[in-house]
Amino acid sequence: MPWRLVLATNNPHKVRELREIAELYAPGQLELLLPEELSQPWEGIEEVGATLEENAYLKATALFERLWVPVVADDTGLEIEALGGLPGVRSARFVGSDAENRRAVLELLQDVPPERRRARFRTVLCYRDHLRTLCVEGICEGWIALQERGEHGFGYDPIFIPEGSEQTFAEMAPQEKNRISHRARALRALIAELRRLEEEPAEPSSEQQPTLLPREHLALLVRSCAALARAQLERVEQLLHQGLAAGIAPELFYEAFLQGLLFAGVPAAIEGTQCLQRVCAQHGRSWTPPGSGPAAADAVHGERLFERVYGEHAERVRARIRAASPELEQWILARAYGEILARPGLPLLEREFCAIAMLAAAQWWRQLRAHLSAVRRWGVSRQQCRWVLEQLAEELPPEQWQWLWQEWHLVD
Repeated sequence: MPWRLVLATNNPHKVRELREIAELYAPGQLELLLPEELSQPWEGIEEVGATLEENAYLKATALFERLWVPVVADDTGLEIEALGGLPGVRSARFVGSDAENRRAVLELLQDVPPERRRARFRTVLCYRDHLRTLCVEGICEGWIALQERGEHGFGYDPIFIPEGSEQTFAEMAPQEKNRISHRARALRALIAELRRLEEEPAEPSSEQQPTLLPREHLALLVRSCAALARAQLERVEQLLHQGLAAGIAPELFYEAFLQGLLFAGVPAAIEGTQCLQRVCAQHGRSWTPPGSGPAAADAVHGERLFERVYGEHAERVRARIRAASPELEQWILARAYGEILARPGLPLLEREFCAIAMLAAAQWWRQLRAHLSAVRRWGVSRQQCRWVLEQLAEELPPEQWQWLWQEWHLVD
């Protein structure tokens, strides 16, 4: 305490509410900033997640990997029982504007009696810093009104009646709504988590992994990257089958394989993507690679990420690259680090572990050492690092595995 978090949103209504709630429950202790207040305008990202959790996580990760400071992202949905949970994750984009969304809901419910108009607002907040990712939620149960009522609030507030009240959110004074709303409950949960984290030791234990992905998912990602870098395509397909069956989103494999552009060569990235498409089709998944990725980041962002990876050695490494080719230095900063490694679809720590797998498979030991040092410098525990490297034992020839282990001991 106090905490200083950057909000991944452009919605002025959300910003105002979150700041009012923060002042209500943590007066003078929680400062919520907008990216533009740090001279980093936030254009947002396309919210392509299938769940509120996924969207909040994607937004938080994209902003964190731009700013490298603690961030929090919000995603909220109105879930109506009579509509099978709709509009849900698509609440903000249901049919059009806020007014059009409200009219659409009322029209869909026009023949539904009051006792069957149960609904709930659900907010998910995702917090990210250099050590951890946290997701909390806040739920407010209630009902959908027969018509719009009230002048306050925004979004669906004029048609939502919280349980225990006869007023819609839009009929309540902001202070009253902010004591019981879904967003208030989510922010209170986040404040409680932040207070708990203050009491934890700085070095995470083996049970407190600083990655979002489950261990099984992370293991399959790094092993498939190692197999791809060694051009073991049958093995890649086998691991992809296991991964999709275990619930890993195809997008995560896709982002991991794009690392091949930097660490295993363009053919590896192409073959990996084609393998992924074949396996998705065999699983009945209608996934295709996105038509276009995020806009290229600039060299300034690439420099920040480069310094984050190489730490105190960044300038020395840049000088060595510059001596070979100034053009290559600029390409690495703007394209490799400012664009490919900065993509929002896979967290930076997981990207680093995938890079480590590919570098080990390709036997680029000097670069591997730098990336091993980076994940340790970012707070990943020794136990976590060792565990990830052990997953590569099945994918590398014995002599390469021994060399990898030797490099790890030099870093550790």
